[in-house]
Amino acid sequence: MSRALALIDGNSVYCSCERVFDPKLAGVPVIVLSNNDGCAIVRTAEAKALGIRMGEPFFKIREMCRSQGVRVFSSNYTLYGDMSARTNAVYRDFSPRVEIYSIDESFLDLSDVRADRRVELARDLRATVRAWTGIPTCVGIGPTKTLANHIAKSVPDLDGVCDLTDPVAYDHWLCRISVSEVCGIGRASLAKLEALGVDTVADLRHLDPRPVRKAMTVVGERIIHELRGLACLPLELMPVQRRGCAVTRSFSSRASRIGRRWSRRSPRTRRASARSCGAVDSPPTMSVSSTTPASTTGPTRCARSPRLSCCRRRRATRSR
Repeated sequence: MSRALALIDGNSVYCSCERVFDPKLAGVPVIVLSNNDGCAIVRTAEAKALGIRMGEPFFKIREMCRSQGVRVFSSNYTLYGDMSARTNAVYRDFSPRVEIYSIDESFLDLSDVRADRRVELARDLRATVRAWTGIPTCVGIGPTKTLANHIAKSVPDLDGVCDLTDPVAYDHWLCRISVSEVCGIGRASLAKLEALGVDTVADLRHLDPRPVRKAMTVVGERIIHELRGLACLPLELMPVQRRGCAVTRSFSSRASRIGRRWSRRSPRTRRASARSCGAVDSPPTMSVSSTTPASTTGPTRCARSPRLSCCRRRRATRSR
């Protein structure tokens, strides 16, 4: 059978987790804030309709949230991680080959499923996840990871499932979707593609890979091959060995005293050290930095500490 991957994506998953444990939030605009309640990072459809943008600083929308009845939550990563584990357990009932892509996205290998049954299975999967966990999801099916991504969520008429292994659907949707929706294309890459006359995903698929590689490196060339149905990104069933990690936080209010800043750095440094032990393939080094926003100091400023050696902790053994 032909290769088929399904991307299952939770809809506004942090907000959906809050709604699972408080059903009264159904139909109510909900947002979840970043660490230290700095800005809005997840919004329900009702909150988006009020004009709340992704990354909007909370202090700018505080009064509007109060007047419009928007429910505001701080991030609760323990809850979100637990709900993510529950949904992935459901996915494994439908396919043994699952890649956990992020806390709210996973890839399933549906290559062994008959082509005429994939959409039915995807709808059954969505219904099961909703019934067992309460989390709404959408499913995109395609021969490559890039083609499986995003379209099911961005087109309401699809009712949460889009199958791009179907040639008719493939040609229909790719000429109607902006190239900005493609995973891996950011603002800088989008500007370069627009200069090449690329507006839709279909335009990008038919583009010569050579100028794209020159403008966007090998990443752009790989995206074109993926859009043509040539798989360049394998299914990663085991977690990839990380080469680094970061622990970042924003202050909830202005931190003008250096003592306060350093007191907050210490626990972050310990957490980063604990994460790196056993998670990277060589003894790590560590650097600490802080930045100030341009709105308070003129140009953005960044202060960095010297790199610190970070030794692995080894379990002591003794002979008995």
